[in-house]
Amino acid sequence: MPPPSVIRRNPPSAVVYDLSVPHQVTITLPAGSTWTSGLHWHETHTEYLRLVNGRIRLRLGDAVQTVSASPGGSFPSPPPPPPEEIRVDRGVWHEWSRAAPSEKKPRSAGEEVAAEDEEDEEEEEEEVVVVERTEPADGDKSVFFWSLNGVILEAEAEAAARALRTTATGRLAGVWAGLRTTLSLWAIFDALDNFPVLLGVRDAGRRRRLVERGSRGDAWLTWWETRWSHAVLTIAVVLVCAAGEHAVRPRFTPAEEYAAWVLRKQRANNTAAPGRT
Repeated sequence: MPPPSVIRRNPPSAVVYDLSVPHQVTITLPAGSTWTSGLHWHETHTEYLRLVNGRIRLRLGDAVQTVSASPGGSFPSPPPPPPEEIRVDRGVWHEWSRAAPSEKKPRSAGEEVAAEDEEDEEEEEEEVVVVERTEPADGDKSVFFWSLNGVILEAEAEAAARALRTTATGRLAGVWAGLRTTLSLWAIFDALDNFPVLLGVRDAGRRRRLVERGSRGDAWLTWWETRWSHAVLTIAVVLVCAAGEHAVRPRFTPAEEYAAWVLRKQRANNTAAPGRT
């Protein structure tokens, strides 16, 4: 049975990934979802985000802002133009998630919120819908989400089966399974140009005023953070391969997309080694 084109994950980080349109993914976050993209960057792709519905909290580089799909207030007349895309350049750290409910309605500093208003805000929370795509539109975006969710959903199914066993052996198996899942995800990140900021040392240094933004120390910490992530992901790739697995697995990816990804990888390897025949 081929992998589904629409993938759903359960609360608290509830999310729906729609991969039915080539070269893009539509991500839907229901009300109350704690899902986040995680702070990360890309090195071989420029990413574009199009907010179709709702409000998101977006970090792009050093700037953090709340972005809305509509101008706010009552329904505008005439209808607004199609939403513009947000460009994420290569190497730029970025993260997005639902905007907090308190960010939905502007309030004065120190203003108290009545219990009825809190309930109204919860009821009025909208779905967040974001369309992600990349340039080049090479198909890696879709392969990434099939691979990512394949590993996560398989791990959740295995965890549910282990929950029926409360023995020490079962608990030890759970620890090993968690480590295996983390390594598999890191291998996917490495293979599909999605590099996570693992430590956050640079941001911590800024918050504690140990380094100033734009200083030589700040640049050094940025470089160190990126090198650390690369090193950790490389180790994960080695360990996953030693265990007999690969970052991109045919059981999680539709056959046509998997074959195209393998061909892209072979061409990239040949380009990197021009002496090969």
